[in-house]
Amino acid sequence: MTTLFEAVPALAAYQPSFLALALLCIAVLIQAVLTAPLAFVTGDEEPGVALKGDHSKKSFRVIRTYQNSVENLPAFAATLFVAIIAGVDTGWVNWLAGIHVASRLLFWAIYYSGKGATAGGPRTFAFLGGLLTNLVLAGMTVYALVS
Repeated sequence: MTTLFEAVPALAAYQPSFLALALLCIAVLIQAVLTAPLAFVTGDEEPGVALKGDHSKKSFRVIRTYQNSVENLPAFAATLFVAIIAGVDTGWVNWLAGIHVASRLLFWAIYYSGKGATAGGPRTFAFLGGLLTNLVLAGMTVYALVS
């Protein structure tokens, strides 16, 4: 069977970006699975109901981390695909995708741990790392599309 990279050789240069996206998807799926034992089994939270806790409760942080990941994944995936289609430099796309995924995983780890300030601490910087890489990638994509 022919792979997409074999059928469209120009896409092979973006393989690290596709790998980064696949790893991020796996991380979000793991988060989805972890919400049951870490948030719902304890009885602290209930599916389909507004969150009851606050940042001091692990159950609250688990669900909020998952929700944040679900909110950010589509924007990153869409930006990444359009950047590839637009022919944004492979080096930039691959580096930005890798930094984005690293930032999101760091955000996840910090939020789960409950360490640091609720705002303005390491978690905020990890979130901003992911947001900024996505914004830079989107800006480069728009530039590639209009030039």
